[in-house]
Amino acid sequence: MIAVFDDQDATSDELVGRLTPLIRVHLDAHPEAIPEFKALTMAGTTVYNQQNTGSGLFIGGDNHGGLTINHGGLARD
Repeated sequence: MIAVFDDQDATSDELVGRLTPLIRVHLDAHPEAIPEFKALTMAGTTVYNQQNTGSGLFIGGDNHGGLTINHGGLARD
């Protein structure tokens, strides 16, 4: 889906038209993702708590705590 955004000349409506079928296929294949997708489409700040532990590779090692998503806001460190 990220490759869709590489077209710098595409309008917002064109991007939506390109992404919609991709998102639909993904949600049909993974219906458990629907609640999270709905939460991401809502305005405002969404806070998720996450724990990165185990045998996976995590940047900065094990992390415990909140993940804040600022919809429409600027990226922050």
